[in-house]
Amino acid sequence: MIKQTDEMTDRERAQSALARYGYQSQSYNILTDGKSYFFSSAGIDGVISYVAHAGMALAAGDPVCRFEDLGKFAAEFRQFCTTRKWRCCFQAVTERCEHVLDELGFGAIKIGEEPIFDLSQINWSGGHFKGLRGDINSAKRKGLSVVEYQPLVERRPDLEAQMEELSRQWQEFKGSHEFSFLIGSLSLADPVDRKFFIALRGEEVEAFVVCTPIYARNGIYFDLMRRKASPVAGTSQLLITEAFRLLSEQGFSMATLGTAPLANENVDDPDQNLIVELAMRIAFNSPGYFHRYKPLYQFKDQFGPSAWESRYLAYWPNRFHPVIVYALLKAYDPSGVSGQLKRQLQAAWKAIQAVKEIPQALLQKIIER
Repeated sequence: MIKQTDEMTDRERAQSALARYGYQSQSYNILTDGKSYFFSSAGIDGVISYVAHAGMALAAGDPVCRFEDLGKFAAEFRQFCTTRKWRCCFQAVTERCEHVLDELGFGAIKIGEEPIFDLSQINWSGGHFKGLRGDINSAKRKGLSVVEYQPLVERRPDLEAQMEELSRQWQEFKGSHEFSFLIGSLSLADPVDRKFFIALRGEEVEAFVVCTPIYARNGIYFDLMRRKASPVAGTSQLLITEAFRLLSEQGFSMATLGTAPLANENVDDPDQNLIVELAMRIAFNSPGYFHRYKPLYQFKDQFGPSAWESRYLAYWPNRFHPVIVYALLKAYDPSGVSGQLKRQLQAAWKAIQAVKEIPQALLQKIIER
């Protein structure tokens, strides 16, 4: 752990707080470039990482602090934003944080669900997992194996070159830069506490996953996964299940594959959920942005999560505004928000204003198209 001194940089102070209080799965990525850090002037030990776009401060996940200090710290950050005439928004916060922000008067919408795996209870026996086992066995028969690559122990330039090439091919295929707000990067040059698991066929890299620590939960977040355009069947299934096994042997308690956007299996307010889903679907369905949502949920669900936890977008003032959508897009891909897209968002938002007048049965049909 980094020693706390007056000479620490903001990033070092953030990393120190993270090692004590990092609870949200993607919190480790507050250390990536391009973020600003807010520290309490009232003596609260912690950090809030954020970016500012379009008159709004977008905070990366939960405030990193003691749970008992969440409310005071969030209120202090809100006041910091208010004095600068910024809106204030927390992206992808956990359920426990959303409850605290709700008490502070923040508005919130559910933006997805995250699968949580208790690594001590992993068991893929039984008929429900027959397809998963078939995929795993198929990959093994074709010569695939999974290893943990530890660049801080021994560098393998041959493997790293292949990993870099897979990342390049993925970026080319997606037509956009690596998202950098709450999603990390390959980071082979500066791995720190990241873990790397590789699916190999002989000495050839078929796929890999980059994992980051969730310190306060003794957990691991599967942050970044890359594979060949046409991988061996069952590659992803073998890679994830073997990584789970290795992590369990190393003493980790939990793992998560990250949020499935717009997953709505556990809905508190069905009417609001339909409206929000339509809004986000219109906003994020532009080429080069996000994966299709339902298949992503189904992919993660095949591994049998112990639980699904809701994730929220919380905002102040507590009335949802289109600038929030714009700031989200700008944060995730700063180079990708064109004038045309902004005009599309504005037009979409005008249409969404009338959504509450649409019968819910019809609205559901629109969303399911």
